[in-house]
Amino acid sequence: MAEPRDHLLMTLAIKPEGKLVDLQHLREKVSRDAGRELSEKEVSGLLEELMEEGLVRREGEGYALTEKGREHFEGRWREIREELNQDYLKVYRAKRYYPVVAPTLLEFCSGRWVSVFRLFTGRAWLQRKMGPRYITLRRPSDLQRWLDLHGIDFIPYIHSVNSSRPDWFVLDLDAGKEVPEEKLKRVVEVTLARMEDFGLEPKLKYSGSRGFQLWASFRPHPLPEEYRPLELQAGKRERNFFNFYADLIRFLEFEVSQKLPGLTTSDVAHKERRRGKVLFDPSVMKPMGDVRAPYSMHYRTGLISMPLGKEELRGFTPEQADPERVAERYRERGNEFELRPVGGEDFFREAMKWFGENPGGRKE
Repeated sequence: MAEPRDHLLMTLAIKPEGKLVDLQHLREKVSRDAGRELSEKEVSGLLEELMEEGLVRREGEGYALTEKGREHFEGRWREIREELNQDYLKVYRAKRYYPVVAPTLLEFCSGRWVSVFRLFTGRAWLQRKMGPRYITLRRPSDLQRWLDLHGIDFIPYIHSVNSSRPDWFVLDLDAGKEVPEEKLKRVVEVTLARMEDFGLEPKLKYSGSRGFQLWASFRPHPLPEEYRPLELQAGKRERNFFNFYADLIRFLEFEVSQKLPGLTTSDVAHKERRRGKVLFDPSVMKPMGDVRAPYSMHYRTGLISMPLGKEELRGFTPEQADPERVAERYRERGNEFELRPVGGEDFFREAMKWFGENPGGRKE
């Protein structure tokens, strides 16, 4: 069972190494997490015990964990994980996980703006700017700075800074609340196979929550001359690469619906109507659209948006996306989400044919 001293160690463990924390701050956090009001005398006494054990050091009016204290807590938290502050625990685990995968995470964030989910007790928010500037991640020190600010979930924009086209073709498959896991996986399998039929060489990853994503990358190509945006209820749409890629997602959903009728949709409105369907979400494909990076931690679940081989999909369980398991896999295999740009000509040609026959998109 977690004791007040464990909550003290948790609070100190998520602070930047060497950062000193005063007694009043510690008393407030430990009282909150222990579920009862502790006096300054009680907390001071606990800190004295921890200093005698060599787990905490004092400097002036502030306290910090020692290296021995960090080693102790790294073993202790597993015994009491369900009784700790779960948001703090995600931050703690993120700070130990990200240095392992930083080279690949930074590769996906490089040259583009990045949104960051920051997590504090009982609240999280998506931050897009630091002051007047959009957030960028260029080097490990940038990543560490955000981790120290409780930023644990990194969501890069789908296009480079000031670019007029997406760098990635991202198909986000989001399961409605009533979709069984086996049906979601079946949709992923059929979609992946159809993308492979078109020569797209898609990469698969778990979303970190209830869905999966399929990514592809196209070699530089012009916008097809005959392309006209689908006529949707939202009104007239511009002829640009973002809408073209969004309409390609709608075309893929149609293709999959022919094999799995009634199970898929590309309609992002009417959420209640798609409780029993898998959404092929085209809304990511827009200027300033962002998507969770491969190897990023999902701020709600604490699980990793990890790459998967298609042969792993059937047997996949969310427990496999635990940060420690993914870190160990990364050490063994390195980056498993390398996108090889493809031409996409066959895919574009079939989509253009469908656009011409269905200018209003698929009617459900």
